[in-house]
Order: sequence, then structure tokens, then C-alpha cells
Amino acid sequence: MNKNYLQKFIAYALLILILFIFYFEMSKTYPFNWQKVPFKYMNLYLEGFYMTLKISVFSIFFALVIGMVFGVMKTSKYQILKELANTYTTIFRNIPLLVIILIVYYGIGSMIEISAMVGAIISLSLFEGAYVSEIIRGGIEAVPKGQVDAAKTIGLSTFYLYIDILLPQAFRTTLPALTGQFISLVKDSSLASVIALQELTMVGRQIATSSFASFESYITVAVFYFTITALLQLLGKFFERRFAIV
Repeated sequence: MNKNYLQKFIAYALLILILFIFYFEMSKTYPFNWQKVPFKYMNLYLEGFYMTLKISVFSIFFALVIGMVFGVMKTSKYQILKELANTYTTIFRNIPLLVIILIVYYGIGSMIEISAMVGAIISLSLFEGAYVSEIIRGGIEAVPKGQVDAAKTIGLSTFYLYIDILLPQAFRTTLPALTGQFISLVKDSSLASVIALQELTMVGRQIATSSFASFESYITVAVFYFTITALLQLLGKFFERRFAIV
């Protein structure tokens, strides 16, 4: 057996053993009832899971678009574009996401009627987009200057310089960082429960209150979140291998 696989097996075995001991000790004082939760409320969990998936997918898409636009602006030769992008990043990286959600939903929502789902997507996209823009900027600036000079020498326009050379390489080199950021986005989506959006955390809280099985309910919620983020991590690793520089 490969040494690395053996070490992984031992690490996972130890973790499972620790969790089993913890569960065994907890069961002495806490009456676990897994038949009541999650199976009795599985339909509600699945609805919350679907809502979390939906706002996460939309937010990832818009955060990527926003991050790409502002990341390009940060590397522009025009100072005004750089200042606008830096101002946006400074604002949204220094305000807690929870506050942004409240401002968008209760502030903007008082002037323009928006649903809780739309408010959550806008908030997550703007907040995470600020971090994505920094990741994209770093990826663009990591492209060797010689390639940029060569492209300018053959008369490549700025538009095609970004489309054909800078952005493809930036995405390739920043895939691990982008994957990590999108995993954070999925976990941050739980904050949308403060505006009564029926996503996974909100559903888990309601089930915990009505069933008096708080531990089981929140463990179930944690398993669902782990499933999403683990799949996202695997997808990120797949694309890393797919676009790896040979």
C-alpha cells in the first residue's frame, strides 16, 4: 500500500474513532432520536437543501462575473478604473456579510420590492465578488510580463490580450483559491436565515424548535453542508487537473 494512502487511512480511522467516542459519551446524557430527525422531516431538509443550492449557484456565477470585471479594472492602465475597483473592494471586504444582507434586504428592499432569495443572492454576490476580484487581479499580474509584451508587439488589442492570454492563465492559476472562496460562499449562505429565507440553516432551526431534537437537526444540517462543499472541492480538483500546466 502506498505510504500516503496508509497515512490517510490512519488519519481517517483516528478521526472516526474520536467522533465515535464523543458520540458514545454524549449518548449517556443526551437521548438521541434519529428516527424522529432527520427521516420524519426529510422533505423539509431537501427543500432547504435545494434553496441553499440555488442561491449558492446563482451567487457563485454573479460573484465570478463581478470579480472578473473588477479584477480586470484593477489591472487597467486607467487610474480612475483602478480607484473605482479598489473602493468597491475596500467597502465590501470591511463590512460583515450579515450587515450587507440586512442593508440590501431591509434597506434597498424598502424602496424596491425584492424577495428574500434575491436579497441573499445580491448580498452574497457583492460580498464574495470583492474577494474574487482580488484573486483574479493576482492571477492576471502573475502572467509573465514577456507574454504581455509579445502580444503587444504583434498588435494584439487590449480586449484580446485579456480574452486570449491574461484571463485564461489567471483562471488556471487561481483555481484553488477560487474553489476555496466558493466553498466559503456556500457556508456564508447560511446567514440568509436572518431574513427568513427558507434555506438549509433556517429549516434546521425550525425543525430543532418543533421537534426538540436540536442536536440531531443541526448535525443533519452540517451533513448537508458538508456534502455540498465536498462536491465543490472535488469539482475544483477535477478542473485543476484538467487545466493543469504540463
